[in-house]
Amino acid sequence: MAPIRNARTIFNSVPTGYPVPGKTTVYDTTKTIDIENTPLNGGFVLKTLVLSIDPYLRGRMRDPNVKSYS
Repeated sequence: MAPIRNARTIFNSVPTGYPVPGKTTVYDTTKTIDIENTPLNGGFVLKTLVLSIDPYLRGRMRDPNVKSYS
């Protein structure tokens, strides 16, 4: 099987207001994975169909010096 895209969403910076795609979060599609030849070493491969960002994560995206509910 040919390598397939292994996209990821990266938290890039602490937002000051609403998160801005491309600035505070980056969707990176540069990585690939060859499912047939990847050593799992006791692990597993998981395919994410839908990614939902929970409101709880908003507190986790703050500057560590700012207190939040998390």
